[in-house]
Amino acid sequence: MPGYLTPAQMAEVWKAADGEFDVVFIRLMSLHHAGAVQMADTQWHCSGDPRWHLMAHAIRHEQQGEIALTNNVTGIEAVRQVTRNMLANNL
Repeated sequence: MPGYLTPAQMAEVWKAADGEFDVVFIRLMSLHHAGAVQMADTQWHCSGDPRWHLMAHAIRHEQQGEIALTNNVTGIEAVRQVTRNMLANNL
């Protein structure tokens, strides 16, 4: 499953020193969220129940927003990224 952290990656989090924890956590959470975006994209492009399409759309944007926040994207650049992400869906 995309974004599912390996035991080695989880061990990296547990072993991180206090001064390194935030960097390790953000890096691995960004990978985890990117996996959720990938799975949501797959669902978005499948036929089926429209409720799951809506859920996939919401998950995709929420997870991309969290990735942006954890990478210190703020202000007008955050607005640009959200707009680009929304328009990329061709809704």
